Amino acid sequence: MKLYKNGSDLLPNLKEFLANSSDLFIFVPYIKLDALQELLDKNDSCKAIFVRWETKDLIAGVSDLEIYPYCKQKGISLFRNTRLHLKAFVSSYKSCFLGSANISNRALNLDASGNYNYELATSVQNLSIEDRLYFSIIEQESTLITDNIYDQLVLQLPQKRKDFPDEGDFRIEIVAPDKDFLISSLPLTYNVDTLCRVYETMSFINDVELNCVTHDLALYKLPFGLPIDVFRDRLKNAFFSHPFIAAFLQKVDERGEIYFGEAKAWVHANCSNVPLPRRWEITENIQVLFQWIIKLDTRYNTDRPIYSERLYLS
Repeated sequence: MKLYKNGSDLLPNLKEFLANSSDLFIFVPYIKLDALQELLDKNDSCKAIFVRWETKDLIAGVSDLEIYPYCKQKGISLFRNTRLHLKAFVSSYKSCFLGSANISNRALNLDASGNYNYELATSVQNLSIEDRLYFSIIEQESTLITDNIYDQLVLQLPQKRKDFPDEGDFRIEIVAPDKDFLISSLPLTYNVDTLCRVYETMSFINDVELNCVTHDLALYKLPFGLPIDVFRDRLKNAFFSHPFIAAFLQKVDERGEIYFGEAKAWVHANCSNVPLPRRWEITENIQVLFQWIIKLDTRYNTDRPIYSERLYLS
């Protein structure tokens, strides 16, 4: 079973599923009209859509009332079920595309802006009798939207909106500059060559190595599929432009050197983790940090003029 990821292959696989569907039933709590049109304008297989449509959803704008006239025009039955939370596209009650995404621009990355939600999905073939029954129960418990019900909602919604606090009252503005100075903002893979090997071959020695690699790829926002030379260049740029690394190397460049114990003390003093890790707990982080710096920039090197390892400008 393959996981589809938003911003990568979720939308293409969903569109492929829809194109190959017959007697399509959509179960999605929150639906925006423009996103629904994007999915269904060229698709005539949809028979019914089930949406949550709780009052607060409509007031907050996470769902659109206007999907009813659109569904009516296309001959799609629209149902309301305030218990609905699953997200599933079901073809003939035989196969299913399901995941976490609602039907909106951000949930499906429809405008390809990069400002998308993190969503996952997968597909299931040959639904069991129990699976089909589950969807059928939801269908039986749902309320069919008619012109009469739609008109009632349109009439009542303005007053409900007046009684509801402004959406802006719920927003909390958070400035978090300290997020770049967490211990997890430092690389984990022991050396750059290991990271490149796993990236290029897609093979790894153990789960620890894989977890370190995926941490670093995510930290430096490096997608799979890049040519290895492009990958190395982007890795180098991302590493040295990271605020934690830049601040650390400014300290090194001012003096021309830093010893291992001093480096550990600096990282410990500038770390924003709560609770703060003990100094001995970040020993391996400093070892990795030194390895990355000398590998990615030949101006730096290490030696041991005394017992402690030293990072210095060549």
